Amino acid sequence: MASIGEVRTVSTVTGTEPSGKSAIVIAAVGDIMMPGSLQNAMAKNKYNYDLLFEKIAPDLGAADITFANLETPVDHTAAGSGYPAFNARLELLSALKKAGVDVVSLANNHARDAGAGGLLRTLKNIEKAGLVVVGAGRTSVESLTPAYLNSQGVMTAFLAYTYNTNNGLPKKRKGAPAVNLLRSGSREDLAAAVIQIKEARSHADLVVVSLHWGDEYRIAPTPWQKQAAVELVEAGADIILGHHPHVLQPVESYKAKDGRQTVIAYSLGNFISSQNDGVSFKNRKHARALRGDGVILMIYAEKEQGRTAIVRTAFQPTWSLREKVGVATVFRPVSLSREIQRASAMKKLSKKEEDTLQLLTYRQKVILDTIRTAPTVTELQKKEQVD
Repeated sequence: MASIGEVRTVSTVTGTEPSGKSAIVIAAVGDIMMPGSLQNAMAKNKYNYDLLFEKIAPDLGAADITFANLETPVDHTAAGSGYPAFNARLELLSALKKAGVDVVSLANNHARDAGAGGLLRTLKNIEKAGLVVVGAGRTSVESLTPAYLNSQGVMTAFLAYTYNTNNGLPKKRKGAPAVNLLRSGSREDLAAAVIQIKEARSHADLVVVSLHWGDEYRIAPTPWQKQAAVELVEAGADIILGHHPHVLQPVESYKAKDGRQTVIAYSLGNFISSQNDGVSFKNRKHARALRGDGVILMIYAEKEQGRTAIVRTAFQPTWSLREKVGVATVFRPVSLSREIQRASAMKKLSKKEEDTLQLLTYRQKVILDTIRTAPTVTELQKKEQVD
């Protein structure tokens, strides 16, 4: 287990510690996948991956720190490939950085799709792109060492774990690349994570834990997830960011025994994918449509007199929209509110545009209903004031 002194990344994102009260905004998105169809479209556009984030970059860049789950290796020595064994091009990393992403997790089931060597090269490429990586490392010590980012005088620790990897894990030997595990139902894994989070808690104002867990396409967390989330929060986690189901699950506010208000996002859904291919207004209620839903989760925290607290959350509903970009048709995330506003302001819409507007309006309602199945931080604080 890594000691807190072996800090892999200490990065000042913006500014220095201000006097008096300071505030920080942390944004998080769901799974970033690179299906073959999307990679082929990017090839036709001369690998201009910036196009994928063209409509959403302002939202990602608005936060002090933005986090994403990178569900693909980026091994420059191998060809790009889609499911079931992903591998993306280097241009994806530079596009993520340019769009405003700061931290990515490799603790997911696709981390070793390109093998142990591919994982090592991916780690190097991510760092060369100027991104911070968590959840995996060149050694187990490195993988378990939290990443610390100092922004606006608030020190935030990031950790990440996955239920497993598709190709298994490297043999446990000194110097072997590693991916952090928190296997479903494993009391041993959970106990180890609790210890690691407690250590990070003692050196950070905020602790963010990414968890690749749960059942694919299930719209509710499992009993194990609920139990694990509570134990991790009580250990010191302030924010839990869930991934893997590829559909949205509720975001809950939980008050820890020590009085901290925490946020548990069981699944943030997909951010970059084509898993909602074939969905239109006509079949807008099809289960596949859930795979196009996502959110940018915004968490606002304030620090005053050495104490940091989460004060509210906000959600930007997103949808993987299929549209013509450059010379190819691609799926890319868009802000539902902006797309709906833009289309509604047009004087005349074609039948296709009208159907798209109705589809996006419907998906926005579904997303907000999903997210609001549990009270938000702001709502809980209002209730406490009334009580």
